[in-house]
Amino acid sequence: MSGLPITGLHHFEITCSDADRSLAFYRDLFGMRLVSDREVEPGGFVERVTGIPGARVRLVHLQGYGANFELLEYKEPRGDSRAREPNHAGSAHLCFVVEDLELVCDRLHAAGVRIRSAGGRPVRVVGGPNDGGKGLYLDDPDGNAVEILELVRPWPSGPQA
Repeated sequence: MSGLPITGLHHFEITCSDADRSLAFYRDLFGMRLVSDREVEPGGFVERVTGIPGARVRLVHLQGYGANFELLEYKEPRGDSRAREPNHAGSAHLCFVVEDLELVCDRLHAAGVRIRSAGGRPVRVVGGPNDGGKGLYLDDPDGNAVEILELVRPWPSGPQA
């Protein structure tokens, strides 16, 4: 099999417990732009596409840095109020790229953001395509991991599988 006939990647989604809090985090700290914000009642698209009976959700669509990002708050049925740890299957994270990770780290500390990385500071990347750069992990308001990288070279461009 040569794979599915995929033509692109549309968006990335994280389920949150409070869409207002998460919207403020990703919009105000990370510069994501609000595209739409709406509620979907039970029996609507989200219930039918996810197979979650009685799903009443708030969908918040954001864009930035060439990516579409969706925040999904389940009003009913409510799920866990805290994300799984990054080492659990099914956990996910966003990764942002910056030019000065030390400066960004200082600003995150000033904003009261929980930094996961050792010592609360950027860590040097050893090996792989980001070798020599710096990385930092932090928590969003629901405990979802967010990564920030300072690259020393650009990633390859063009179609990659």
